[in-house]
Amino acid sequence: MKKLLLIAAMAAIAFGASADGYKIEKVWELNPTSLGLPVNDVRQGFGMDGKFYINNKSTADGATPFIYVIDENGVTDVTYTGGANCGISRDEAGNIIVSNATFPGAWGGNATIKVINPTTGEEVEYPIPEECGIQGRSDFLGFAKGNLMEDGVLYFTGATYAGICVLTITGGEVDYDYCYLATCNVDLNCDNMTVVNHYNDINGDDALLWVYRSGNGVLNKLSADGENFVRTQFPLPNKGSCNGTFPFVWDGKELFLYPTLPNYQNGFAVAEANAEAPIVEVPSSVAANPNGFQCNWLNAEVDADGVTIYQYAPGGNITVYRLTKDEPVPETPNVYILGEVNENSWAPNVGLLMDYDAETGLYTANVTFDGRGQSGENYFSFTTELAEYDDQGSWDYIAPYRFGAIAENDFWYDDMYDGQPLGLTYENYQAFRIMGGNYELVLDKNAMTLTIHRWELGDVNHDRTVDVGDVTLLISAILSGTDIEGFYLTEANCDRDEGATIDVGDVTALISRILTNEW
Repeated sequence: MKKLLLIAAMAAIAFGASADGYKIEKVWELNPTSLGLPVNDVRQGFGMDGKFYINNKSTADGATPFIYVIDENGVTDVTYTGGANCGISRDEAGNIIVSNATFPGAWGGNATIKVINPTTGEEVEYPIPEECGIQGRSDFLGFAKGNLMEDGVLYFTGATYAGICVLTITGGEVDYDYCYLATCNVDLNCDNMTVVNHYNDINGDDALLWVYRSGNGVLNKLSADGENFVRTQFPLPNKGSCNGTFPFVWDGKELFLYPTLPNYQNGFAVAEANAEAPIVEVPSSVAANPNGFQCNWLNAEVDADGVTIYQYAPGGNITVYRLTKDEPVPETPNVYILGEVNENSWAPNVGLLMDYDAETGLYTANVTFDGRGQSGENYFSFTTELAEYDDQGSWDYIAPYRFGAIAENDFWYDDMYDGQPLGLTYENYQAFRIMGGNYELVLDKNAMTLTIHRWELGDVNHDRTVDVGDVTLLISAILSGTDIEGFYLTEANCDRDEGATIDVGDVTALISRILTNEW
């Protein structure tokens, strides 16, 4: 079959994202008229596994109805025998369903439903028994429960009935004992464009979405009540009166994919029942009704990464969209160092914010303890939230956010613990006592450990060794200025003069340290 392509497969086109991070992109689009599809005979279609299946009901001049299979490159060479009526849909197992009720006649007489396995090409045809109570005309089909090749149920309706026709298949045969006309607790309006989709709702229960084309923006969810049904009615924001609404569950929500206003065009949206606004909406791209059948067929496939949306608007467009949601960026709790650090005095409302590395999950800080205590020591601990004064003027303290050393008393740190993970706790926490100097603190909040490294004098580049690399960087700093990347002034004061002037004396002292391994 010749492939006529109006719009080639497209790079994804974004339609924007919602405030909740939902976004929808157009993946590819074709024009059915340019593909040679006769609008009057191709009134329903659906998408599955990246392809569209569209029934051509024409029997003119002895033609046999057939099913187009269309992918992003156009009409494929694959085809199946179709149905003599407009309706085409699928079951949960991926089998194709078509109607062989005479168009535009009623369901009665010798009307049948044909089921096709698209993988094997196997076909089976089921008569519609009188037990289903079908009399009136219906052009379109909804999605069925189960596997109609083996065990499943197709729900549909006729234009002269206000009930739901239940066609049950068991063991690959019509199960006449379970084929019947189900009633509802309220009267339901029907016409030849009423569609009944089976789905599993947010609770995992069987449900039917009964969509009356002229429903004025209101939908009907039908839940089982024995062999019959009860109705829950609800509106959707900006819903139009058009065929094509489809239910699905995703992202913890029971969602509805539906045509929007202006009526009988190709705009659509996704929303929860009774929502004030859709989670996403795609505006119409046509100026008028392109098909005359009030059809804008939509269906969705949910996977682990998002939702593929298929849209077939006869005479308008064949389009695949992708609905996804940005994963929220997890909030990183702040960690502050409380205490006598980097010239801070001890106060629960003043702290040094540590740097967080999302890749490693570690908090780090380079700090200076100035040895202000009588024995040259300083005190510090941690908190995830700084304290505030309460109404009485005292501290609205930060427990359980403060944490510190696991110890009976303040924990004395000295160089023997350098590089060793030290335990932290929220309960009976103690402060660390540490001698003055320059340190790197690495905090693993998941493991609740603190690793301390003391920067040695002469480790000018902070690579935790004192070697010729430090001499090279020190000379560069003297020649070009100390404001260069990776240069640490405190560790560069190798001759330990009080003014911390960086000059040739520091180079001489550093070289001596490297040669003798002592200061």
